[in-house]
Amino acid sequence: MSEKENEVYLTTLQSQLPSHLLVQLPKLIPHFRKLETLVPLPKDLPELLKKGIYFALIQSVVRLLNRETDPMLPEIVPEYKELIRTISDTYLKLQPEIESNWLDECIQFGDKSAYHWEWKHFDSKELF
Repeated sequence: MSEKENEVYLTTLQSQLPSHLLVQLPKLIPHFRKLETLVPLPKDLPELLKKGIYFALIQSVVRLLNRETDPMLPEIVPEYKELIRTISDTYLKLQPEIESNWLDECIQFGDKSAYHWEWKHFDSKELF
């Protein structure tokens, strides 16, 4: 997906985003431009899987920004690939329905992942 397609997709998701993520969207677009160049997002995905990946990515970037951690740090960027892989694998196993809580679960997974990355790469080193 090109930068323009990525940005357009983020814009089309607006009406489906929970309000706490919707208000963050303007500041997320520059980060998604960088993210797209560093972590190519898969193409030709089922729409529900694609939304789930985006919702998780959006939430993880928001959480990192809120915790004053740069979401494009070299330690963090590879984690997005793992997040995409995990969500894709889970989707294939569960085959969730549109009516399910799939998108909410993806948001929660993105949030928990961001906390974990921050602990893994920064906080745990301070403890030991």
